[in-house]
Amino acid sequence: MKKYGICKKECGKKKRKRKGICLCLLAAALLLSACAGTEGERTEAGDPKAETAAVPDAADMSGQDKENQTGAADRNGKEQENQTEAEAQEELSVLEIYDLITESVSLISPVRMQDNFIKNYYNIDPAMLEEYVFSMSEEAVSAETVVIMKLKDKADAETVSGALQLVIEEKSGEMENYLPEQYEIVKKSAVKTNGSYVYLVISEQADAIEQIIEAQL
Repeated sequence: MKKYGICKKECGKKKRKRKGICLCLLAAALLLSACAGTEGERTEAGDPKAETAAVPDAADMSGQDKENQTGAADRNGKEQENQTEAEAQEELSVLEIYDLITESVSLISPVRMQDNFIKNYYNIDPAMLEEYVFSMSEEAVSAETVVIMKLKDKADAETVSGALQLVIEEKSGEMENYLPEQYEIVKKSAVKTNGSYVYLVISEQADAIEQIIEAQL
């Protein structure tokens, strides 16, 4: 009986020991499971540092946009400068325009008048003009006249136009009673203005001459 009691006690101790070990193992398993769940939640939620690194800096984006806009503005400015330079190079002088006319149209004995002539006869101050051509036929039976004037100041356009209107009136008076055909040509003429240019064409070929002038202004 005493041995049986001792064996029973030892068996009880062993059972309690195994039970304790089982409880410890169960607790460890639960702890590991809880840690794994927490780690999964962290993974799903994402690392704030990683998200922060993935999001572009707004200041950097703004700086890049400004650089792009500045670059585009510089390119546009250069293109406009190049276009202006090209236009300036293509623009012909008044004398070159007149040369085109003489190459394309047969004028009747044209003579180019000088500063004293336009000042004394028509009160046009050469100082107002950047350049000009004042051509008249030296034939008494022809009213043909080609005048192209480029003004230094557009504000003088009215003054110069009024002076060239005197040319029409003078030619009209000369031809009215003697050369009716030339008189009709004079009547059809008119002083015209285009920007800083003022011009007058009295000619049987006025349409062709004016087309050449207008194409270059």
